[in-house]
Amino acid sequence: MKIKLETKTNKKVEQSIRELKDGYVKIGWFEGQKEPNGLLVAENAYMQNKGFTITHRNGKKTTVLPRPFMQITATRKEKQWNDFWKEEYKKVADKRISLKQALDKLGLFVKTAIQNTILTSDGIRPNKPSTIEAKKRKGSPLIPLLDSKTMFNTINYKSEVSK
Repeated sequence: MKIKLETKTNKKVEQSIRELKDGYVKIGWFEGQKEPNGLLVAENAYMQNKGFTITHRNGKKTTVLPRPFMQITATRKEKQWNDFWKEEYKKVADKRISLKQALDKLGLFVKTAIQNTILTSDGIRPNKPSTIEAKKRKGSPLIPLLDSKTMFNTINYKSEVSK
């Protein structure tokens, strides 16, 4: 999913844009991170976000309904992220911080928003009663999307500025 962050420019900012190098920030789960069961964390996040069906050995199917935490966060926070980016970009244009620092701040800001959506379950479909009972038996948190805590703990950001 891509979020487009826009900044209206004035003459000073236009000049700074010409002087800046391109950069980007990625937020998500990166290569090699695994859940305790061996599943890649990025795959688990995708499946939780979109929903999935498990076919058990006995042929019985279990459907896990989507919990679109990424879209929920993006929809609710896009304006806030744009406003944040505009302020940080002004600092870059004024040479108070580097583009890398601004991208890192944006990455942390977005990462924290996604974690808050997971933690508060705001807008996320609740667990079924059978899932809640299973989580109680395992001693897992009762919050949807927070079973092993691996997905929550490993979301991160990477920023890069081309030279």
